[in-house]
Amino acid sequence: MTETLPQESNQELLKVQPPDPARLAEQIAGILAGKDGEKEKIGYLLQLAIGLVNGAGAVFFVRQEEEIRPAVELISRQAASWSNDISGELQESAKQALEQGKASISSLAQLSSVRILSCPVPATEEQQACCLSVLVLFGDSPREPFLIILQLMASALAQVVRRKGKSQIIPGDSASLLHLLLRQKEKLNLREMCDLLRNWSGCSMLAIGIGNKNGRVRLHAVSDMVKIDSRTRQSRQFIKVMQECQQHLRPSLWPGEADDTRYEQSLLMKELVRATGMQQGAAVFLPGAGRDGSLVVFLWPEEEGRASLLTEFSEISSLLGPAFQAIISSGHSKKVEADAGAMSGKKKRIIAGAVAFLIFGIALFPKTFNLHPDTRVKPVQVRYVVARFDGILEQVFVEPGDRVQKDAPLAKLDGREIDLELRSIEADNAKALKMRDNYLATGDIAPAQIALLEARRLQERSSLLRDRQQKLDLDSPLEGIVLTGDLKQEVGGPVTRGQMLFEIAPLETVLIELAVPDEDVSYVKKDMEVEIRFDAFPGRTWKATIDRIAPKSDLVQGVNVFLTTLELKNDNRMLQPGMQGHAKVNCGRRSLAWIYFHKPWYALSRLLNKLF
Repeated sequence: MTETLPQESNQELLKVQPPDPARLAEQIAGILAGKDGEKEKIGYLLQLAIGLVNGAGAVFFVRQEEEIRPAVELISRQAASWSNDISGELQESAKQALEQGKASISSLAQLSSVRILSCPVPATEEQQACCLSVLVLFGDSPREPFLIILQLMASALAQVVRRKGKSQIIPGDSASLLHLLLRQKEKLNLREMCDLLRNWSGCSMLAIGIGNKNGRVRLHAVSDMVKIDSRTRQSRQFIKVMQECQQHLRPSLWPGEADDTRYEQSLLMKELVRATGMQQGAAVFLPGAGRDGSLVVFLWPEEEGRASLLTEFSEISSLLGPAFQAIISSGHSKKVEADAGAMSGKKKRIIAGAVAFLIFGIALFPKTFNLHPDTRVKPVQVRYVVARFDGILEQVFVEPGDRVQKDAPLAKLDGREIDLELRSIEADNAKALKMRDNYLATGDIAPAQIALLEARRLQERSSLLRDRQQKLDLDSPLEGIVLTGDLKQEVGGPVTRGQMLFEIAPLETVLIELAVPDEDVSYVKKDMEVEIRFDAFPGRTWKATIDRIAPKSDLVQGVNVFLTTLELKNDNRMLQPGMQGHAKVNCGRRSLAWIYFHKPWYALSRLLNKLF
C-alpha cells in the first residue's frame, strides 16, 4: 500500500507572528516579557515553534494533579484529518516522553511519514512538568536539529507556566476565598480568578458567566480555554446550565443526594458532566441587582460529597457577587504605565533571559560521550608444556618468539638412566621367573608364588619405564608462538614432575582487555563500538565491538575496575601479548552539560550524603 505524504504548509497556523531566525532571541524574549496572559504567550510561542520546523500542528501539555492536560492546541485542518484522534496521539506521545524523562519521536498510526516530536520539561519547585508535542514531516532532513530547536522552545514555554509561589487559598475555606477576592479584586484578572476558584474547590474545570435581568447569560471564562466561542456545543451547554441556575436562584448539583432539597437535580448539569468526561458538577448563582448576577459552574473528575462546599460558597455569594462583577467588568487586568526605571529593568530582564536561553541551548546540545579505559593485549588461548616425570634436560630446540607447528619438537629429556634401569629390571625379572620354576619343581608352592609376584612387579615397572621412554620428546600441542621457555642455558640440568617448561599461544586472533573503572561501567554495554590505539603503533587504530563484561570487579594498580574483553584479528602478527594502549568506547550521545558536569555533580552528591 502506497502512503500519501502530506503536502501542507503551516501558513494557516501562523496568524500572529512568523519566526525570523535573525531576530528569534528578541522575539522569544519579547513574548516572555510581554503583558499578555499565560494562554496568549503559549499560543505565540507555539506559532514560533511551528514556523521554525515547518510543522503542521502543535500542542503544549501541562501536568496537573497527575493528569496531562493541553494548555494550548494549534492543529491545522489537514493535520486533523490525518488521524481519527490526532489530539489523543499527541497526548499519548507527551505522556510517554514525560515518563521517560527525555525527548521522543513517534509516528502517526495512520500516516507513518509524519512524526510526533515530544520534548518534555521536568517539574521543579518553581514550575509544573510540561511537554511540547509537534507534528513534523522530516523528509531526508536529520532529526537532531528539530529536537534541539523544539527542546529550546519547550524550555521557553515552561517559563510561562512557572508557578508564582504558593497559593494563598486554603482549599474549601470560604473565609480565605472571600478575604482574598475582596482585598485583591482590583489586582486580579479573570484568568487569575479562575485559578483561585479551582484551587479552592479542587475542581478540574470551571466556567464563569454574567446573567442579566432578561434571563440572558454571557459566558466570560472557561478554564483551559484561551478564547471563548459561544457557538460551540460545550459553550452552549455551559450557558444552558447557567440560565437554569439563574432562573431557580439556587445551586444545582449532579449527582447529589436524593433527599437533599437544597440543590436542584439538573438534567442539563447531568448532560454537561457526561459531555466533558467529568463525574460531578455544580452551578452557583452569585446575586447582583435584581436578577443580574454572576454564575459559576464547577466540574470535578470524581464524585464526592460537595454539599458542605456549596453551602459555604452560597453563604458568601451575596458578598462575592459584587466582587465578581467588578473583576469581570474591569477587563482582564488594569494596564499600569511603566516609568523610565521600570523600562530599564525590563530591558535587563529581556537581555538576561536571552543570555540564559542561549546558555541553556548550548548546554543541551548533544555530543558523543566516550570513555577512554586502559588497554592490554592478551592471547585468546594459552597451552602449557610441562615435565611429566623427573629427568635431565638433554636438548632444547626452540626459544621464546619462535613460531612452531603442531607436534613440532620443543625439547628432549635424557633417557640413558631409563635404559639402564630397564636392563636391570629385565635381568631381575628373568631371575625371579627361574626361581619360581625351581620352587615349583621341589614342590615349594609359597616361595613359588612370592617369586611370581616379584616377576609381575618388575614387569609393571618395566611398562612404566617404557612409557616414559616414549615421552622423552616434548612436542608442541598446537600451532602458535612460544611465549616463555628460554631453557637453552639449562641443558643438562634436572627437571621435576609438573614443572612448566613452555607456554604456547596462537596469535591469529588476540584478546583485548579494557580496564573500565567501576564508576563508568554502567555506561558500557555489550556490542558497543570501540576504537583502540596501542603505544607501539601510535599512527594506527583498530575497531571492534565489546564481547563480554566481567561480572565482578578486580583490583588493578589500586583501582577497582571491570575487565571488558573483545577479540581482534591479528593476521599480520603485529599485536603481541602484553602490549598496552588506550581505547575509546562510544557510549551514545549526551548533552554537553551532562558530559562535563556529571562527575563533579556525583562527587558532590556523595560528599553531601556522607556529611548529612
